[in-house]
Amino acid sequence: MKTKSFKSLLASTAGILTIVVVLYACSKGGDTPATPPPAADPCAGKTVTVSGSATAADPCSGGKVSVTASGSTGFTYSIDGGVFQVSSDFSNATVGDHTVSVKDAGGCVQSAKVTVSKAASGPFFAAVRNLLNTNCISCHSGAGAAAGKDWTNDCIVISNKDKIKTRTVDGTPSFMPQGGKLSAADMKIITDWVNAGGRYSD
Repeated sequence: MKTKSFKSLLASTAGILTIVVVLYACSKGGDTPATPPPAADPCAGKTVTVSGSATAADPCSGGKVSVTASGSTGFTYSIDGGVFQVSSDFSNATVGDHTVSVKDAGGCVQSAKVTVSKAASGPFFAAVRNLLNTNCISCHSGAGAAAGKDWTNDCIVISNKDKIKTRTVDGTPSFMPQGGKLSAADMKIITDWVNAGGRYSD
């Protein structure tokens, strides 16, 4: 029996022989992109201070908040996360705590708290408020307030001062409250308030 040579064996199996070459790529640690350095702190090396002052808020117009800042330049101002603006004053701020922020030209942001208190009412309005509480809010309060007028809301009272006088003092088209007119002393309380300006501060 003849023994086939290696060369002839390769020739006879060329159609079925498959050589698979697998290449493995190895990466060295030095080839991995470096982690970018953290962004620079825009407040580094600065001592930016911020403070706020506020005027008391009345029921209709709210209070005014003024912001001051030092320690850098190019400040813009924001309140309660709102858009930054050039003016450092904010009007119509509601009663309660607020967050005021400043941002300098380099993007450094600092914040502080400021509290808007409720203004004290004037003596004429205080007297009208007591009168309404005694005689009117049993009908004029809450979601179902008569004629849609909720006299527990100070701003609604102020904006309807003339109507209140017309119904309670002038009796047009009829006297209120229901069930009888106010006393002369109570009518004078309303008249004095309206004549003084009918404001919260009167």
